[in-house]
Formats: sequence, C-alpha cells, structure tokens
Amino acid sequence: MVRNKLGLPLVTVGLLTGIAACSGSQSAGTGALPGFAPAPDRLAPQPPPTPPVSAPVEIPYPYANTWTTTTWTGPTAKPVTTKGRDDGTTTVKFALDHKTGKYDVLEIIKSRTGYTEVLNSAIGFLYHDGGIAQIILSDNYSYVDGPFVETGMDTYPSGENSFDFPLHSGRRWSAAAAHVSYVNQHESGSNAFSENTAYTEAADGTYKSQTSFSELNGQKNQDNYASTTSVSLKDASLYTLSERAAGYNKLTQTFELPTANHIEVVSTGKKPLPFKPGKVEVPDWYPGHGPLPSTLYSDNYSVIGMTKAPASCGKWAGKASSEVVEDFANLDPVQGFYDTYRAEYYLNKLAKGQYWFSCIIEKYTNDTYADGWAMSAGDWGRLTSQQIGTEILLARGAERDAQMLPQAMGGVPSLAFPSRLFHARQLVSGT
Repeated sequence: MVRNKLGLPLVTVGLLTGIAACSGSQSAGTGALPGFAPAPDRLAPQPPPTPPVSAPVEIPYPYANTWTTTTWTGPTAKPVTTKGRDDGTTTVKFALDHKTGKYDVLEIIKSRTGYTEVLNSAIGFLYHDGGIAQIILSDNYSYVDGPFVETGMDTYPSGENSFDFPLHSGRRWSAAAAHVSYVNQHESGSNAFSENTAYTEAADGTYKSQTSFSELNGQKNQDNYASTTSVSLKDASLYTLSERAAGYNKLTQTFELPTANHIEVVSTGKKPLPFKPGKVEVPDWYPGHGPLPSTLYSDNYSVIGMTKAPASCGKWAGKASSEVVEDFANLDPVQGFYDTYRAEYYLNKLAKGQYWFSCIIEKYTNDTYADGWAMSAGDWGRLTSQQIGTEILLARGAERDAQMLPQAMGGVPSLAFPSRLFHARQLVSGT
C-alpha cells in the first residue's frame, strides 16, 4: 500500500500495470513459467529477449476493496471507526512501440463510486540473473473524481526491475528503485485549489521534494504556501514551510534521529511563524520503537512455488497455481506515516495461450502518527489514523483487443508484467 509524497492516504483498487501471456504447459513442482530459457553465458552481444507468445490481449479484472478506518483526535480521545468499500474493474491493454522497441501498457480503472484512473507504463525486457526481467522505464497516470483531477509521472534513471523470470521456487528479488517524479492536483468549484509537488527519491526511500499550494477561490490568497522536505536515514530530516502571502516568515522543522525512545522535533524561525516554535520530544513511533530501519522503503518479492489458490480466489479457488508474494513497507519520518502490505499473486492459464495472474490478494495497513510535523494532528507520538483493508482482483478471462490486432502490430510478441501500485485516493486536500 503506497501513498504519494503529498502524504495522501491511498486505497487500493488496482494492482496491475500489465498482464503477461505465456504458452505451453506448467512444469509441475518447479514453480517456473514455461518458455523462459536462461540467457547464454557469453560476452558477445545478445538479441533482445523475446516474450513467449503474441499479443495484443485485453484482460479485465473485477476487484473488490474493503477497509476499516480508525481515527484519533488526541492522545486520550476515543477512537472513531468507519468502514468503506470500493468495487469496479481494472482493464489492461498493451502494445509494442515499433519506433522505440518498448512496450506500452495501458491500465484503466473504473470504479462504481464514479472515479476513473488511467495508468500508462513504458517497459523493456532484459536478460537478467539467468532469465529475463521486466524493466520499467517510466509511467504516468491521471485520476479524475468529479471536480478533482490528479496527474503524475515517474521516471527511473536506472530502470525499475519489477519482476524476474523464470519463477523458480525460492527465487527472490527487490523492486525498490530510484526515481524522479511529480504530482499535480487541481480541484475546481467552491473549494478550488492547485498543488504541485516534485521529488527525487533514492531506492532506500530517502528523498528531497518541493511543494507549492494555492487556493483558487478568487478571494484572498492567504493560504498560498511553499514547502520543501529532505528525508535522511543517517542524519536529521528537514522540513520548511513558507506562507509569505499570509504574513508569516519561513518555518524550519528538524526531525532528529531517535534517542532514549524519543524523537526530538525542533521548530525554528523568526516570528511571526505559521507554527509554534520550540522543541518537543515525540515518543518514538518508528517500527519496533527503536532506531530508523536500514531502509525507509522496501519492495521484496519471493516465489513460493506451486500451490492451490485459496477460497477467496473465487472461480480460481483450488486450482494448481504458481504463487508469488510481495512484501512492501514505506516509512516517512517527516509526514509521519508507515504503510505496509502483502500481496499474493496466483498464476493460471486464463485462456488459450494466456498464462498469467488469475487472482491477486492484497492485505494492507496505512498508519499515520502525531509526529510533530506542522501538517500533522499533534506531537503525542501515537496513531491519528489507521486504515486496514483487503483488495481482491479476479481475472475474468483474456480477450483479443480489436484495436491492436496482429496485422496492425506486425505480429510482434507483446508481454507485460506487474510493476507498481496506483490506487484510488481518499483525498485530503491541502496537505
């Protein structure tokens, strides 16, 4: 479960940016997909890896996402719990860009609650570790929910290795990668605003970002602000907030590394400031209540091997499947959130010549803490909100896409693998 660097909590509705197609029979007991041979062990130039079957193909994934959200308004406040649900369909289409040799993967998420999200990814395939790997080069998305529109883009200077094949039991890899991104948000109407954020993030989750925000109600622009964030693993993390239009001087907040079960947060600047200056000792809220973990961001995959799909996989339940598990964690020492999830992928034959995800189950937890940040609810070092949920996606089948017929694509094979999580948003404007 992820959220962007604006700190918006995300509710999962889509776990796919691509669907792969494989032909042949599954080799029982190995957990490996058919059709993948190790790359030749030689130094001479190699031809580009070729996916095992032709496409285009379109695969719809009806999904159901249910969650429970608990909030606290203060250290002694009684919790308030609400439940939520989202249903819809994620449809994936893919094609080959003949000019670049890269694959374009289009994911369209339509929710019954009314929002629509579109994600487009550029990917390539390279020999890697005795097989092939899907390398994500960039992706962009748009999210529309009534008057609210969000757009964004990620680029990966060194690529993001999101899935490795063949799927031998016990195989492991990481999808964590450095990336450069932006997120733009705009809402029209009575609560009109515009917010823009750009950030550069390392594979370990440390990052630098800058944000600008403006009210667009045609009246006083006193809510305009600009901020910067610098998150570190080895040194203090920094946050600055400038609200000159409202008559304030720049605020600087320093988030020290934890010592003696506390995190020292210091707010400084020349008065008047938009936030009370001084020092607070925030109770250590990091995982395990100890030092920062070795990385702030992790995205680890492991191949379980052949198993039977569980009952929650609907029509796919009980079928022999290849299982892959993804464990994700993301901690932000400034914005005060800790998000985790575990996703279980089950692979089956979906149609003739189409062997890929039949069922995906993601169980996620999104925690937000009162960590002393100027935009947070306080500094008592405990939860202000916790969202726990489960999303299940079930493949309906695999269909040829009439707009991407082989004759229009030169009969070139097309293949795409899962890469990132882009989710519907429970919107918190102005943070």
